[in-house]
Amino acid sequence: MTKLAIMSDLHIDLNKFGDFERKTLLETLQEKDINHLHLAGDISNHHQDISLPFINELQKNLRVTYNLGNHDMLDLTDEEVDKLDFQLYNLGSRQLLAFHGWYDYSFSQESMDKILRRKQTFWFDRRLRRQADDPTITEKVLTRLENHLKQLDTANLIVAMHFVPHQNFTMTHPKFAPFNAFLGSQKFHQLFAKYGVAHVIFGHEHRSYGHVTLDGVNYHSRPLGYIREWDLTINFVSDHPELNPSGTWNLSKRYNLVRKNPDYQAYQKEQFKTELLNSMTIFNY
Repeated sequence: MTKLAIMSDLHIDLNKFGDFERKTLLETLQEKDINHLHLAGDISNHHQDISLPFINELQKNLRVTYNLGNHDMLDLTDEEVDKLDFQLYNLGSRQLLAFHGWYDYSFSQESMDKILRRKQTFWFDRRLRRQADDPTITEKVLTRLENHLKQLDTANLIVAMHFVPHQNFTMTHPKFAPFNAFLGSQKFHQLFAKYGVAHVIFGHEHRSYGHVTLDGVNYHSRPLGYIREWDLTINFVSDHPELNPSGTWNLSKRYNLVRKNPDYQAYQKEQFKTELLNSMTIFNY
């Protein structure tokens, strides 16, 4: 039996993945008999210099495939991004369709002026060299997606993408809700439901939803995210309130309080495998 694990949002540069993290990831995959790993975007901010060497090391031990997230696109041209988009992998009785996705602002209720101003001020993607506006890019992706879905056995299809495909997975906190504009598009779900896609895995938002079924589509979202967001970091600070005298729930501040603490560093190594396991969606085929 072959096992596929899908992960997203490893951010190996920002999370400072070194030999320990890479070896622990391989050990975790081997212990679960995983022989195919798919990375559903945001591997790092530098595809050529950081992501590909990391993938090449992993490929010495198992099959590794991937699609891009917005962070992966930083050093790439649109032509390079398109070339890596929409890859189809045969998995015996199943197939894996991997594509990047994008966003069209439809998850936002704000004016276009506010959305564009916020993107150019705060959002990572202001640094990307896209050659069209975001709604146009999304429509192009949707057209390609529908052309693929028309030709595939969608009842046995696994789809991996990076961006958010349904409004149920958007941010609800008033502080973060304005950034919903850059998460994805409901139109992805409309296509998945229309063609009866069995499974869709996504990431991007750094919030784990586990397994949720909507209109017959099985969605899976378990992004690893940034180290400040990891369960092990949150749990360690919560278990040691003396290290957080102000009681802050700001994740960056909580992480900075403990990141150099030897006890935290030991706990991080001890719990890292569990963090990885909780960030995997596994399929048998």
